[in-house]
Amino acid sequence: MGDGSTPQIVEEHRDDDFATQVVPAEARLSRGKVHMASWAMLVGMIYLFQGALAATLAGTKQAIIGLLVSAALMALFNMPMVRLGISTGKGSSLASEQVFGKLGRFLIILLLAIATIYFTVFEGSVIAVSFQHYVGGDLRIWYVVAVVGMLPLMMGAVLTWLDKINAVLLPLYVAGVLAAVVLAAMNGNPTGWLEYPGVVPAAAQVIPGWVTTVVIYLGVWLIIPVSNDFSRFGRNEDARYHRWVTFGPVFTTITLVVNGIIGMFVVQSVLPRSEAASEVGVAIALVQLMGVVGLVFIVVTQMRIQTLNFYLSSLNIQRLIQEATGRRVRRKLLVAVVAVVAVVLMLTDVFSYLLQTLQWFGIFFVGWGGIMATCVAFGGMRTNFAPATETTKPRLLTPATAVWLFSAAVGIALLQSAEALPLLAQLAPIISLGIAVVGYLLVVLAQRFTDRAEPGSNGVAVISRGSS
Repeated sequence: MGDGSTPQIVEEHRDDDFATQVVPAEARLSRGKVHMASWAMLVGMIYLFQGALAATLAGTKQAIIGLLVSAALMALFNMPMVRLGISTGKGSSLASEQVFGKLGRFLIILLLAIATIYFTVFEGSVIAVSFQHYVGGDLRIWYVVAVVGMLPLMMGAVLTWLDKINAVLLPLYVAGVLAAVVLAAMNGNPTGWLEYPGVVPAAAQVIPGWVTTVVIYLGVWLIIPVSNDFSRFGRNEDARYHRWVTFGPVFTTITLVVNGIIGMFVVQSVLPRSEAASEVGVAIALVQLMGVVGLVFIVVTQMRIQTLNFYLSSLNIQRLIQEATGRRVRRKLLVAVVAVVAVVLMLTDVFSYLLQTLQWFGIFFVGWGGIMATCVAFGGMRTNFAPATETTKPRLLTPATAVWLFSAAVGIALLQSAEALPLLAQLAPIISLGIAVVGYLLVVLAQRFTDRAEPGSNGVAVISRGSS
């Protein structure tokens, strides 16, 4: 085995889906398995809700333009990360260490753990609210049911069966979405939905509606490190397919554009236009429109996305514990921990701070994604992601870490300055992305200039490694 792995080591880590290890060649999965497992990301009420929200704030036509731009932008930055995962077998944490140092590796693991737990809470809350709306009863009881019901699916090596359950549930999701669209058109009030101008008057809009939509969807750039984590299981011969279909333009178009437009249409057709921005508007609209079938559709949809959320939450908590203690904790135990934390957080009314949370996560993830994708695209795979040696051990901090943290600090500061700087506040994620990409390129250029100036330099533009 080229990477020095033994069969015993491979089997030892397979049960935990190689949470903290490079995925060796013998553990790579077929094209179909990677495709179906990762396309659990494709569904989720969050994407339908964001489409409805964007149309409410920006107007339908402007929101659709923004969706197209968002899908293209995400694909542009996602494709290099897929190339990285397949070529090296490294996920977001190991790759981050070589660009951002040890602190950067810890930070991305922490962010992924928090973000995926949050999405576990959000999607579970959607199930609970849907049951309460249709059946009635105490919402807190439905919170527990929504979480505990997922536990039997989450024990063991998830990737060994995630593709199978998604292969079954994906057709059900497609059928349910099509049924919702047809029923909304027949029984709702779809008249004028495409011409809907939104609730914000044009004179009061600080930025164009399509830009507002792009900013909203930057909040789900969590997809980029997650795509990296899934793509490391892909085989080299399937690289082009995964870059363009599994994680690339085909994936982002369906996930963002198709889901978003469906969310706009269904919510605006069923609910009063003034209610279209409600975080649970999509779920309520589906239950009102389809009755028990709508409830079943929501449960099926959320089973798909929740398998992914629980998997990623436990995976990154496992990584955190190993980073902090050096010990590897079995993921089954961590799934139970995630369940307990999720129920507790559900009681905090997750919908009340949804948009702000997405904005904060977006600030950090656009900076990370911008720097990592730029590193792969311009820095070179062999130089920046070659295995570390005794003379190239990862540092604690790197210039790239400083750029990332600075871009995040600027973005968060702008978000908190909405009254004083309304234009810059609304553009905060885009500004953070620009600072991250330009700042990283400047660091690379400075490093190359320094390498050329130093006698005996090898000219390698690696800014993340050096003598420890």
